[in-house]
Amino acid sequence: MRDLGRGSALLAGALLLVLQAGTPTSTAIDRINSMSRAPIPTVTPRETVRPDSVWVPDRWIPQPAGGQALVPGHWERRISEHESYAPPLTSVNPADGSRTVYPAGVRPPAEERREP
Repeated sequence: MRDLGRGSALLAGALLLVLQAGTPTSTAIDRINSMSRAPIPTVTPRETVRPDSVWVPDRWIPQPAGGQALVPGHWERRISEHESYAPPLTSVNPADGSRTVYPAGVRPPAEERREP
């Protein structure tokens, strides 16, 4: 029995030495704790820049032969306050399924025109 008590005391002493010396796990935990308590870095606000692209939602346009055709939503690039560059667009007439293709080009802003 006496050997068992002596072995337990040696084991307990060895554990205390390991805990005091610091294990790789405890070192990692200490680093994580110190990093989580560090102040959050601040970033200066960015200057507001006007976007050069504008989303034009789906819209209905009048057809020369009568009726209306759907022009799907698309992005247009702003050139100035009064001009936008529109990509090639295809409108679809739901009555007969006919399609009209409009070439890409510089046009007035979408809210100011009746065509795509």
